[in-house]
Amino acid sequence: MDTELIVAVAQIATGMATLIVALFLAGQLLLQRKQLDIAHQDSIRELGFTARTRQEEVILARLTDESLLSTYLKADGGLSVLNPVELHKFAAYMRLLYMQTINDWLLGAYENNRTFFRGRLRIILTSAGARELYVSEMRTTMSWLEESGQLRSLGDTVYEELEGKPVPA
Repeated sequence: MDTELIVAVAQIATGMATLIVALFLAGQLLLQRKQLDIAHQDSIRELGFTARTRQEEVILARLTDESLLSTYLKADGGLSVLNPVELHKFAAYMRLLYMQTINDWLLGAYENNRTFFRGRLRIILTSAGARELYVSEMRTTMSWLEESGQLRSLGDTVYEELEGKPVPA
């Protein structure tokens, strides 16, 4: 009888120890999940910061390079006013801005905040030359690289607001 009592007490003690270990591990899992959530938020912030920094560097290049600034300002009259070298320089610069925007969208920078990207596209499309390039080239590029069509639709909306008419077919 003493043996049965000892076995019963041992089984109860083992069960309680198992329960305590299980509760401890569950607590550890909850703590780890919280840490992963924090790390995820940090990575989103870092991605946004990096994207914003790169965008600022590209814009700063335009402001500090007299030749690029002159070409950019001249493009406000449309692409036809640019000579071949200026057209190449302007198109390459604008492609860089567009590609950064597409890349940021695809990576989920700013969590695909439509208001943010609408503002960015508004900045990109301010000049007549930029809108011409959007229609002639970048809309197609957007459709190849961002298959959902959401960013292109946003670009079309901004184009229509700035140009006062729909995107030509």
